[in-house]
Amino acid sequence: MREENNLATWYSSILYLMVGIALILLGWGNSVEFQISRLSRFLFQLAAIGAVVISADEVASIHETVGKSLARFTNQFLLTTPMADTRFFWVIPYAPFALLGLIMIVYQLHQLIAKMPSQNNWQRQQAYIALWAALLFLPGVFLSELMEWYLVTIKQYGTVLTCVEEMFELLGMYGLFICVMLIGKQYQL
Repeated sequence: MREENNLATWYSSILYLMVGIALILLGWGNSVEFQISRLSRFLFQLAAIGAVVISADEVASIHETVGKSLARFTNQFLLTTPMADTRFFWVIPYAPFALLGLIMIVYQLHQLIAKMPSQNNWQRQQAYIALWAALLFLPGVFLSELMEWYLVTIKQYGTVLTCVEEMFELLGMYGLFICVMLIGKQYQL
């Protein structure tokens, strides 16, 4: 599981691609009920492109390669940086951008759910539940990666955290996908 290019990675990549395609509905979709600001539309377009890029990254292992390069650079210039395993170093440069992007997208999705046409309150509740699942599980990906990094550093590594991290990733992205699809259905995109 720790290594890329396996069945789980391909499944995860397809899920990211599905989220990217679903976000196209919000970024480029048009209907009478769906009126959002240019900034919101731009954020959804950026998120759609980002999800497709992350899908490619999952398959091509780009973040691990970048992490190894950054770790070597950091070790060369900051000799006090403890590096036990460079496979986890990608978390440091990527996490702030990913978490900021997640917060902005969650806020925009929350606004869309709140403004949903109210003929079916059950779909609104389902969209909120899916959004909360994404908000709960996706930050857990970074936390479990950091915990894995720490355990590798102290030589106490096990494979359970890798499974937990992948589970958080899949559940969070699936929640995001369901949320976006419910919003798209409600606004007839």
